[in-house]
Amino acid sequence: MQAETAKQCMADIGLNRENADFVAALLEANRRDEARKKLRVLRCELMDELHSCQRKIDQLDWLIRETEKR
Repeated sequence: MQAETAKQCMADIGLNRENADFVAALLEANRRDEARKKLRVLRCELMDELHSCQRKIDQLDWLIRETEKR
């Protein structure tokens, strides 16, 4: 994978420039294992955000159901 392609992909998904540059530099240096490790860490962080948002949605759903009760 080209470092520039990876960098663009990371920008498209909203990763900050610092992380994108770091991973791209690892890829350019052919340090793929380290790049993969960092990407997995970033994925875990995004999953944590997703789960946090899901909990908020669940609470909103509960509130909606409560307001529908007669």
